[in-house]
Amino acid sequence: MADEDSKDAARRPVTIDELIALNDEIVALARAGIPLERGLLAVGGDLPGRLSGIATALGARMSRGESLSEALESSGSGVPTVYRAVVEAGIRSGRLSTALESLATYARGYAEARQSIILALWYPLLVLTLAYVLFIGVVTLVIPKFVDTFVVLGLPLQGSMRWLQWVGETVWVWAPILPVGLAVVLIIGVASGRGSAIGGRGVFGVLRWLPWTGSMLRGFEAASFADLLALLTEHQVPFPQALVLAGDASGDPALSASSRKLAGLIERGLPPAEALQGRSAFPPLLRWFLAGGSREGDLVGSLRRMAERYRSKARYQSEALRLLLPTILLFGVGASATLIYALALFVPLTSLWSNLSGQSP
Repeated sequence: MADEDSKDAARRPVTIDELIALNDEIVALARAGIPLERGLLAVGGDLPGRLSGIATALGARMSRGESLSEALESSGSGVPTVYRAVVEAGIRSGRLSTALESLATYARGYAEARQSIILALWYPLLVLTLAYVLFIGVVTLVIPKFVDTFVVLGLPLQGSMRWLQWVGETVWVWAPILPVGLAVVLIIGVASGRGSAIGGRGVFGVLRWLPWTGSMLRGFEAASFADLLALLTEHQVPFPQALVLAGDASGDPALSASSRKLAGLIERGLPPAEALQGRSAFPPLLRWFLAGGSREGDLVGSLRRMAERYRSKARYQSEALRLLLPTILLFGVGASATLIYALALFVPLTSLWSNLSGQSP
């Protein structure tokens, strides 16, 4: 019965925080030289919540003779495919803890990016919601009073007044748009938060298309790709296999697909320089180094330097996003709200005063 409960816990997708915590435990056990099957069974009782069931399930499977990668695969959707690919890469290279530490660096960077985005968007969205509610109040409560005043005084309604009257009369059509949009974003965010979020699924797949967040996420993913490819190459993993595993672990679907195609072309005997032609998913500098393939003597060192470069740049973008995006969005929301209120209040007042004074508006 306990084993079945562990299976059920393992089948559900893990969050990125749970994945990092589980990964840290496996790394610690591997570095200490403790057999993973015994260590996971032992720490399973100390871990909180679902992590206890996942660790216990992995330890039980490994006790029955399965390897760590086989145990992870048999756990269903609980642990993402990317993580299993990194484990396989670490086992192949003989440095499992180092491979998992590389993934942990990427996962923490990804979680940091997600937190930065949420913090950056929270306050502007709050201001936008408040401005939206106030505008609904203006067009449904204030504008009808202006219209009644114009009608009682026999004054003509100007174009802006007619438009605001129409907006107030159709409020039931457009008013739900913002609440529904925010609800959809919230549902997608919660759904992606329940998964590992590695691989760019959910709301973060959309963020790839935005100028700042897309560049930041691609930087973290390029760093992960270069880190793992350096590790695999250093430990004599065949270059095509290393490309596939590193591409899967990067979290970028386009980079993963290009890595698989590149690996297939290299296996068929095509030189890396020719195989890389048209592979725009690879960053330019990384593509230039990969063009040398396994012939490049300092490929491992170059890849690690590039990984640090990409990661440093992505961290800088993450910090800039956290500091600048709230200000920019708040300014945009504030300016838009001011314009709308000027249209909804000052234009009717100006028109009313002009008509009462006998002047043309």
